[in-house]
Amino acid sequence: MADLFLKQAMQYSTGRPTYPEDLFQFIASKTPCHDLAWDVGTGSGQAARSVVTFQLAGIYKNVVATDTSPTQLESAFKLPNIRYHCTHPKMSTAELEQNIAAESSVDLVSIAAAIHWFDLPSFYQQEKWVLKKPNGVIAAWSYILPEINKNVDTYFQNMYFIAAIPYTDPRSNLIVHEKYRTIDFPFQPVDGLDHTGAFDFKMEKLMDWMAFLRS
Repeated sequence: MADLFLKQAMQYSTGRPTYPEDLFQFIASKTPCHDLAWDVGTGSGQAARSVVTFQLAGIYKNVVATDTSPTQLESAFKLPNIRYHCTHPKMSTAELEQNIAAESSVDLVSIAAAIHWFDLPSFYQQEKWVLKKPNGVIAAWSYILPEINKNVDTYFQNMYFIAAIPYTDPRSNLIVHEKYRTIDFPFQPVDGLDHTGAFDFKMEKLMDWMAFLRS
């Protein structure tokens, strides 16, 4: 999937939404320490960057943000406590230690709108190796079609399913629109919860019509 965003990395960087404050507050409340986060499939860094303090780099002392697309990483927002790194999807233990972190040293593994692209068995081996034990947390989330009002939503959904769906990956698209409820996620709930999700958070953004269509 690294080649999917070669031509539109900058457009993706500006059009992809940022995520709501309560999402990051919820995640941060479940990690006892806030020393190191690994943002996997970071793209152009929407979850990693700290334009506002509630995103990962504003909560965790250090963030390692990785992606398989060097073009996307070139468009990422840079901050002193974010280390961007282009990685291969399947890393050896030695590569994990060299490029990401030492064994059992990561407080949070976050995957924002990306886990539907992953080779999950391979990725889960990697994240289990780097996560702190027993208090490391893995959090994966995505977003679905926006909702404005009945008239706009009907028009946009018709346009999307006719014009856009043929160019998307069927498996990944299905996983996203099912809100990750069918994804293999073999982990225990965090303290205070009786399940691993899905949880709903609202994202709001003010934009004009043309900006909405471009995004």
